[in-house]
Amino acid sequence: MSLIVGIRCADSVVLAASGPETMPSEDGLAPARQWAKKVRVIGGRAVLGVSGHDGLAQEMALSLERSLDEIVPSDTPEDLLRSTIRDALAAPIQRTVAIHRTLQGLPGYGITSNEYVLSQSMVAIPVGDSLRLYVQDPECSLTEVTDELSFAAIGSGRAVADPFLSFLREVTWADRPPNQARGELAAYWTVRHAIDNNPTHLTYPIQLIVMAQRSDGTIDVIERGDREMAAIAQVMESNLDSIRKNFLAEPRRGSGGGGGSGGSSATTQKPSAPSDKPPRKRVPEVRLKLEPPDPSRGPSSW
Repeated sequence: MSLIVGIRCADSVVLAASGPETMPSEDGLAPARQWAKKVRVIGGRAVLGVSGHDGLAQEMALSLERSLDEIVPSDTPEDLLRSTIRDALAAPIQRTVAIHRTLQGLPGYGITSNEYVLSQSMVAIPVGDSLRLYVQDPECSLTEVTDELSFAAIGSGRAVADPFLSFLREVTWADRPPNQARGELAAYWTVRHAIDNNPTHLTYPIQLIVMAQRSDGTIDVIERGDREMAAIAQVMESNLDSIRKNFLAEPRRGSGGGGGSGGSSATTQKPSAPSDKPPRKRVPEVRLKLEPPDPSRGPSSW
């Protein structure tokens, strides 16, 4: 079980992931956890995040690195680059499915579990003079994360992450891509929120990687350490405190007629803006009375 969040920023791409992988148990015991990085740097040219079986993720990373060695991603036409990425990530999945189909029916082998062949991946890579973020779904189709919807989430924690990311986008960067600092805060905050609300399947530590494009065109790939993560967590807590204070503050009410103590004057209320919506018809309250059962009444009297 895992969660990977990707945010396309104005000048960078941020990827954050939850901690150790949950390994399924074959004997009915609780699932085991082992440390496995969900986000990997591929040959200094791309950043890959895979949600799924870690052995399959390792094969996908090797396949992508080998494919990128044969081209120059920044100078390759986008359609060819997308095809290269899709084929490189799909090849290990296709081989795994073929092997499991061959083993089915043999003594000791049951029906293949989807946990071993289903995966989702996320790739950050430079294309021309910009940075791109692609998501590959279990059907191996590739989708770009655009400026209009500048975030994506994959893994078992997606159901928690997607609505929280939508909320952060609305209050933080609205209709334009965020800067790098806001992207890192949103990615970290989302993964932490998902872990705290889904502790059975997701856990710490959080991994955070940034691919940034500098003014001279060079690309930096940075993995944040404990000190930087602690600073981001401090900013998150500060924002939480501000939100709590805003919600807990008592609304100010003006005193009517100027007769209140302390000499406070009544606040002037602005007239409500006219609405294009028709006035909603008031629905009266309806109460139903349940009569006690009458044994003398049978089905024939209904």
